[in-house]
Order: sequence, then C-alpha cells, then structure tokens
Amino acid sequence: MPVPVSRRAVLGGAAGLVCLTACENPAARDLSPGPEVAVLLGAIADEERLISLYEQVTTTYSGLSSAFTDALRDHREHLAVLRRHYVPGTGGATATPAVSATPFAPPSSAAEAVPTARAAEKAAAAARVTDMAGAPAGLAQLLASIGACEAGHATALGLR
Repeated sequence: MPVPVSRRAVLGGAAGLVCLTACENPAARDLSPGPEVAVLLGAIADEERLISLYEQVTTTYSGLSSAFTDALRDHREHLAVLRRHYVPGTGGATATPAVSATPFAPPSSAAEAVPTARAAEKAAAAARVTDMAGAPAGLAQLLASIGACEAGHATALGLR
C-alpha cells in the first residue's frame, strides 16, 4: 500500500537536497568581498583620520575649538553611519582601504591648523567622488552626501 506523502514533506525534502548540495560545495557560493567593501573601508579610514586631526587641533590649540566643533560633530556622525554599513568579516586581502589610515601630523602652529584642515577636507571630498564610481547606488548616495559635507567644510574653513 503506498504511503501518502504530503506536499510539505516533498518541498521540505527538496529544500534539504538543495541545501546539502550547496553546503557540500562551498565553491558554489562566492564569498569574496566586492569592491564596495574596499570603498567603504577607505571612507571609514578617511573619517577616522579627519576626526583625529580635528581632535588634535582642538586639544593643542583650544582657541580654535569653536572653528572645528561642527565639522568634528559631522565627521563623527559620518563615521557612525559608515560603520553601520560595514559587516565585520567581509574585509580581507582584497578589501583593504585605498588610503592610508595613518593619522595626520598635527599642525605645528595655530596658523597652520585651518589650512591643514581645509586641505584634508578637500582631499576627502575628492576621494568620495572617486569612491562613488565603485559603489552600488545606495552606498554611492551616502558617499555623495558625505563628500558634499566635506566640500562644505573646506569652503567654510576658507572663509575663516
């Protein structure tokens, strides 16, 4: 006498077979990070560098802290948003930041602080434009927004 087989049992068995096939062959899935991971890590490194620069300047030249308060706050927010987009473990040998994470050398005088920060903001804004080419649409929009903010900081610092 045939054993009645439910539709659920057939579908469950088929799903199990697919899982066994894919799970036994890890090469069936490409787990290497895409180019957007390197872009994201580079943007994170840039934000960390800018934050470090602003913290150094405001600590060393306390009279300038009001000139850098808004930019420092913005860069901390950028960093938080970028970090939310990074999934730990997706980095790797092919996903290293394109820029050095070496912190900026602190300006040797208060007079050099604003031009140094302005140059750093311009460089970061230019890097975000370059980064957008290698990013999926959603990340490109975020990078464009951050780059626009960095360009705005460079402009504002030029007015001081």
